[in-house]
Amino acid sequence: MRAHWLRWLLALDIASGWAPAALAVLACAGVVSLTAARIVIRRRVAAVIAPCVGLAGGFAVGFVVAWLLDRFTVFGVSLGMKVVWAAAIGTSVVGSLAAVAVASSGIVRAIAAVMVPVGVLSCAVNINAVYGEYPTVGSVLGVSAFSGLDVSELHEATMTVGQWRHLAKVGGLPAIPQRGKVGSVGIPATKSGFRAREAVVYLPPAALSARPPKLPVMLMLSGQPGSPDRTFLAGGLADVLDAYAARHHGLAPIVVSVDQLGNPLHNTLCVDSTKYGNVETYLTQDVTDWAESNLPVSHDARQWAIGGFSQGGTCSVQLGPSHPERYGSMFTVGSELGPHNGSEQSMIREFFNGDPAAYRRHVPIDIMRSRGHSNQLLIMASGQLDTESIRNIGAIAPVAKSIGMDVTAFTVADTGHDWHAVRQAFEAGLGRLGARMGLSDESDGRIVASANIRIMAVTAAAHDTGRKQ
Repeated sequence: MRAHWLRWLLALDIASGWAPAALAVLACAGVVSLTAARIVIRRRVAAVIAPCVGLAGGFAVGFVVAWLLDRFTVFGVSLGMKVVWAAAIGTSVVGSLAAVAVASSGIVRAIAAVMVPVGVLSCAVNINAVYGEYPTVGSVLGVSAFSGLDVSELHEATMTVGQWRHLAKVGGLPAIPQRGKVGSVGIPATKSGFRAREAVVYLPPAALSARPPKLPVMLMLSGQPGSPDRTFLAGGLADVLDAYAARHHGLAPIVVSVDQLGNPLHNTLCVDSTKYGNVETYLTQDVTDWAESNLPVSHDARQWAIGGFSQGGTCSVQLGPSHPERYGSMFTVGSELGPHNGSEQSMIREFFNGDPAAYRRHVPIDIMRSRGHSNQLLIMASGQLDTESIRNIGAIAPVAKSIGMDVTAFTVADTGHDWHAVRQAFEAGLGRLGARMGLSDESDGRIVASANIRIMAVTAAAHDTGRKQ
């Protein structure tokens, strides 16, 4: 029984559903009932002054602090006004409860003091609901929601994706399950020595058949802080992939969500360094070698992609142009202009042994300019409210287009720098990626503007020698 309740608690949804709403209602009910109790006990309307002052003061402090954090991008990314408003509303409730606790006595003070942590928790949970970063209690505690995946049970690939599609037309496809499978797996750091956490892998129905095709692969990277399971827990990508597979005879990319951080608090910049280890080698060699040895995958770079959110998106647009022999496509949401961990001077000193040129070789715009030509696919997306990321797209996408990349950029309505934007962007871009990877006809792969998706115009940048980000 105890184990059952523990599993229930760890799986409790705190990003949507009843839990955030219940906490908000409980905190607000506490403010109202305690204010009413003050009026009854003191028998005068002036008893509402303290909770009202706390309410207004808490709102002002929360709004100003959150707005300043957003305005000056203290955390390296834009928070967005949704977060600012969520913080302000949450701190207004906390401020009112705290004011009641200070201005009251007896049972009212005791109850108010108990309710203050409830208000703080409600504020935190509702800010998290805007981001969608921690979907469950278990994700907050770092407990993975996915059990181990035994890749030894998979069969060796016996045909190409094209042959699989032909069988779908003429008949004779092997039996496949209705849905794919998601599980965790350790990927050895044979060449890099990087101490990565377990990856989380999505296998589409076709990969689970007795005669699977050589499927395309997509590496996905979370933001920082983050973990490999965030792609599927917060991003909900398994459902999107299953829906795509249902429309394409069980075909979808194998998605390997890998750990480029090693620790939620480490921003490794996705480079080989003495500070956090050989992350670039881990991602581009160890992960690739493992996938090619253990999964039914294609070895063709055109059928490989790398993508990610926030810091993971930045890594993707760094590593993709640097390794065209590995990745034919890139997908980013909320990407930065380049590696970002402190000031440029501190990064050069701590990650690149004081060599500015080594740092510049990991800045996406500089990588693209140095290549001169590329036939890769680049999909860049951002939440409509994430103004910083939109500006970054406006700087990177034109340079990518100028060297020949197939570039599509778009924004997702009513989202900011959050996992809600990731899910909708992935859903919108998966058709284009799938067509590029041969899972469907090229004509089926157009990203279509809609009420939620607004396509950004991308004009090739004029060639120049500017070196500034």
